[in-house]
Amino acid sequence: MSDRRWSRPAVSLSVIALILTVGALYVARAFFIPLALALALHALLRPLVRGLERLRIPTPLGAAIIVLGAVAVGVTAAWSLSGPVATWVEKAPTSFANARVKLSNIVRPLDRLTDAAVGAHDPPPTSPPLASATAGPPLLARLLGGATTLVLSLAEVIVLLYLMLAGGLRRAASELLPDTESIVARYLGLSAVINCCEGIVVGIVMWAIGIPDPLVWGLLTFVLEFIPYLGAATMVGLLTITGLTTFPAIGHALLAPLCYLAITMLQNNVLSPFVYAGRLKLNPLAVMICVLFGWFIWGVAGVFLAIPIAATLKALGDQVPRLAPLGRLLGQ
Repeated sequence: MSDRRWSRPAVSLSVIALILTVGALYVARAFFIPLALALALHALLRPLVRGLERLRIPTPLGAAIIVLGAVAVGVTAAWSLSGPVATWVEKAPTSFANARVKLSNIVRPLDRLTDAAVGAHDPPPTSPPLASATAGPPLLARLLGGATTLVLSLAEVIVLLYLMLAGGLRRAASELLPDTESIVARYLGLSAVINCCEGIVVGIVMWAIGIPDPLVWGLLTFVLEFIPYLGAATMVGLLTITGLTTFPAIGHALLAPLCYLAITMLQNNVLSPFVYAGRLKLNPLAVMICVLFGWFIWGVAGVFLAIPIAATLKALGDQVPRLAPLGRLLGQ
């Protein structure tokens, strides 16, 4: 009787605590997003700092070298890709309009067959809309409207990352999470290597097909593959629009998304199971729920952080006995 009497208040308190936690994560996202990004980067870069420690390099100096090197690589990549990305973004409205015209030409015969089957009359012919730029500020200007906030957030992430790598998180991680850090670091590192290889292959294939700016497509593949399912769907949509606006033939236009689908299916079903064999594995349904939940509370940043957070929770569930149900829920 006592178990039944106390079980309902306990469940109610758990639900209230969950709601309050979600609300805090949403309201204080300006604080939690840089912290979560720094933690994810710490898991990726900590093995490099540990390697420098073996070479007798002090930890603070090694952390500074790794952080400055990562910043240099990021700035170099952004500078080299800024031209093609800016051109592609500026042409995006016109490309979407042209793709809409081509898709309407493809769908119109099907609509006529459907109207004939139901006995409807054909609407009067109208000229297709011209692909023209819409009035108002350009798309690139709108995207760069929050540049100041972005720069400040990146600076905050860099400072937090250095403090964590320099030793601020090492003692707590070694005492509380003995194996979680290494497990998550291996998982994220392998994911980055797999996405990098897939990005290289996609870039080469897009260059062979004749898609403009293959380097941009390789970079987009590397970034969006960190988002399960939704990233691949976004790539297929963007490649379809680009193919329709680049090539006159429908078959040639659909070649790019079909090639990408073949590459990503090969990666997901052959390469990833081989690389992740015996290591941390996540349940696809749980991953999708984490991605949608991350989008709900933190937007785009939450989508990218969903996998590192899910991997951390899975590792914690495998290491901490009280969190074992969580590990089984997130695992395969």
